[in-house]
Amino acid sequence: MNLQLIFRVNGAILFINGLLFLFLTEMFLGMAGFDITPQLQTLAQAMGVSLIAVAILSWRTPDIAGSAITSYGQLFALIGLLWVLLLGFHGATGQASGPPLFGNLIINVVLAALFFVYSKK
Repeated sequence: MNLQLIFRVNGAILFINGLLFLFLTEMFLGMAGFDITPQLQTLAQAMGVSLIAVAILSWRTPDIAGSAITSYGQLFALIGLLWVLLLGFHGATGQASGPPLFGNLIINVVLAALFFVYSKK
């Protein structure tokens, strides 16, 4: 495994999550225990577009980062850690639950750790 592959896997997972937020909003958030309102659906769709945008950045980073790829890896490790903290808080306080929460929590722990390990100088 190498840092380029981790960026691509991260991009693919973010893209899938973005599509779920954008097109299958009610199902995805319903599985996480949310009551769907029109306002929440609008916000979730905006989140979907944001996740797709970050997915594109992650996918393209190995092609454009050059020798700075390890610095980008550290940045993405930090971003992953922020997601872990937020998802952990939501799970601990009962604000979210179910497969989307636990699946994304596990995925973000693994990816943040991989970014950290493979971006050490």
